[in-house]
Amino acid sequence: MGVCQQLIVRLHKYSLGRCNYEKSIHWQRGLMLDDDYNGRALLEYIDTDVKITVRAAYPERFLSYLTAEIKWLVENFWEGLRCNVMVPCIAPCGKNLPGNALFEVEKLIESKKKHRHEYPCPISGCGEWQNIDRLLNNAPIAQPPSQEIGIQQFRNIVKDELKIIRKDLVIFDRRGQERFELLSQEQRKILSQIDEEFASLMQMLTDEAKDGPRLFSFKPVDPKFFDRPKWISTKLQITLWCEHSRLPLPALNPHDKHKGVYELEVSRAWFTAVAPYLKILTGTLSLVLPVAASTTKLMLDDATYKGIEEQLDLGQKSIESTLKGSDFATNLSDEIDAPDRQQGDSPIRAKGSILRELHALLKAKDPGFGGLVRVQNRRREFLWVHEQFVDEY
Repeated sequence: MGVCQQLIVRLHKYSLGRCNYEKSIHWQRGLMLDDDYNGRALLEYIDTDVKITVRAAYPERFLSYLTAEIKWLVENFWEGLRCNVMVPCIAPCGKNLPGNALFEVEKLIESKKKHRHEYPCPISGCGEWQNIDRLLNNAPIAQPPSQEIGIQQFRNIVKDELKIIRKDLVIFDRRGQERFELLSQEQRKILSQIDEEFASLMQMLTDEAKDGPRLFSFKPVDPKFFDRPKWISTKLQITLWCEHSRLPLPALNPHDKHKGVYELEVSRAWFTAVAPYLKILTGTLSLVLPVAASTTKLMLDDATYKGIEEQLDLGQKSIESTLKGSDFATNLSDEIDAPDRQQGDSPIRAKGSILRELHALLKAKDPGFGGLVRVQNRRREFLWVHEQFVDEY
């Protein structure tokens, strides 16, 4: 089976004909895809190249996903082949043919790391040096907004708009209308950026997913927790989340709301050490919550939504209260919200061992992790999902 045929099969969930085959658009050397608010994409197999064109309010998200999918497919199904990600040149062009030359993204990134701002055109006779940042704007490597401005600032920017988006989605759902087609361009862009935030979080902890779930919320059990700023140990209520629907298990188990909910006694030293992960995790879940269930048609009622929102807020406040005024708190804030933070240097990446320790603590209480099922996506990455979504994988 050729590349294009493989892509048609692998990317069926984005096919225009996923619900009605007659609406699908694909041919021998190309296909059209749709990912709701993340936009539409045209994939064309030209000679030995796969050209991806995305039209969206925020094209980086869909483009990044499709590029990773194609690269994985080529390198895993055709042993010995290498897939280079390329971007076209832009104006000004020495030959007045912008888009004719192709630049290898990996080499552009290497040059940027060496503090070079321009890269020479590879076409003989051109001689034009292209701005690396402008070239990379067309590449599928866009970082989530939080890595540019900090996750807390990003949350502050979009939180009011997210309330409006959630309200609109609930109204559209009640009317039986198409959820995303009626959203504005700006609203679709925000949703795509949030998807990018979530994907970045999950990708940073790919290795840890083998041993247990990555998503959970927490809150102090003691109602007087905030009156004890010098606590030495405390109990936390931990609630596991489904990595497919991005919802906590009690919301998916209405007849057994205690399933996937645990109490763990933790020391102040452990809590302080895991704070970088907790802060980014809680911030990301707060972003995805308002629209988490929209793609699975499981819109939350207001009472359930507010209860989850309150738990996330309590978790965030408990971090701030515990670390308030300490040098570590200042350093933590700087570390997490620093612009241009590289993925490899992330505080999340450094805390993988602590997440594995948490898995061990949870497994001692419940080896089944609240009924979450470990599955693999098409790139053979592990996810922990509620049993009702297992057939999606």
